[in-house]
Amino acid sequence: MAFRGLIRSLITKRQLHVVSKSSSNIKPASPTPSKLKQYNIPLHDRTIPNIHVPMILFYPSYNSDHSLKLIPNNASLSDLLKNSLSETLSMYYPFAGRLRSGSYIDCNDEGVHFVEAQIGCKLWEVLEKPPVMEEEEGLGHLFPPCTIWKNCTEMYPGIVMHIQLNHFTCGGIAIAATLHHHIGDALTLCSFLKYWATLSLHSGDHQKLLHLRPHLVHELLPASSDGDSIPDFPLPEKNWTTKEVIFQNTNLAKLKAAVENEDKVDGIVENQIYTRNELLTALLYRCLVAAAAETNTGAHNGSVLIRSVNVRPMIDPPLPETSVGNFVVINSITTSTESDTKYRTLVARMRQEKRRLSGIKNFDGQGLVPKMVELSKNKYRIFMITSMCNFPLYEATNFGWGKPIKALLVDTGMADIITLMDTTNDGIRAVVALGEQDMKNFLAQKELLTYASLE
Repeated sequence: MAFRGLIRSLITKRQLHVVSKSSSNIKPASPTPSKLKQYNIPLHDRTIPNIHVPMILFYPSYNSDHSLKLIPNNASLSDLLKNSLSETLSMYYPFAGRLRSGSYIDCNDEGVHFVEAQIGCKLWEVLEKPPVMEEEEGLGHLFPPCTIWKNCTEMYPGIVMHIQLNHFTCGGIAIAATLHHHIGDALTLCSFLKYWATLSLHSGDHQKLLHLRPHLVHELLPASSDGDSIPDFPLPEKNWTTKEVIFQNTNLAKLKAAVENEDKVDGIVENQIYTRNELLTALLYRCLVAAAAETNTGAHNGSVLIRSVNVRPMIDPPLPETSVGNFVVINSITTSTESDTKYRTLVARMRQEKRRLSGIKNFDGQGLVPKMVELSKNKYRIFMITSMCNFPLYEATNFGWGKPIKALLVDTGMADIITLMDTTNDGIRAVVALGEQDMKNFLAQKELLTYASLE
């Protein structure tokens, strides 16, 4: 165990070596009609920070029988992906445009920024690295510079999407993609990757993907203009540490049994039918609050659990999963006493907040930035736990050579955030971002260590 830890430490400290890199713009296969040239960004989407959301997919090899059939003679994997990307952009045409003054996208078909890189190490060495944005110790080299949770307007004026195809010495690859947050949320990015992968798998047959077509429903929300007053919430330079914590389903089942037993001891007769996501969110929040109390920095009126809720199925009428945009609403739960953080209390309040969103029609004041500004004024310690569980990350992103062995949202945009994602082997991955002392306290929480794997 100690030897494995030493090897992991040496690999983590080793900087990724980029042997070569080239870039190009991939344009839509079909020109965007003139009537669709301006894609107005809803006011709600502009209240999202001006950043790119980074996702990466790792594949051990693309030399499957199917992928070899997909790639014509004298062509390459790069050609295959560029061609299928070009076809995908005919459907996701705003992604190939340019953001203008923050209020609309000029759908001029200039294209997606596509980078191809040869990485001088094996795939497994990268998988051992922490999910951080830094190039020296994390995954920064696998993305175009300055595109991970950054406003990269100066380096790449107006570009909405960046993609980097990484080749490793062992034959493995990683596909990294970032999407400007003003045009869509993490589910929008995942839906795009799903369409691109499935189109590649089916050799460009759009007819087989009718159920996956994007729904550009930005007209449902009020459009923004240059004169609109948008709350300013610039993200800080990184001043936190990021760790990956795994929760196997067997341990989540033990957590569920423990909570159900606690309910019985307290005289609760009704079966709550807890979900693993609800219980894990409650567990993590309890540990965050306890860790912050030990650090004891600054005076706070209490702690707040913030959750981003996908409201596509809650809007009346419901929207398809493939709807493009930031169809997320922020809800919050304030706690100030120990009883406030009991499992059943937190879960009940989560459900209550979610029920409140049923049939939602108005997003006013329910975006991330307005909510964060409001809570900060009231001197609450804010913790955000967001879930990407059940997003199309694995089976749906088979480009023709099998599903990825790891799919990851890299790092977070600020401290005090945890993102939950499925693993490939029946568990949940938590990407945790905290200040250095808070992180030490958090990882030492006995309750966390009972159910988590920190390897």
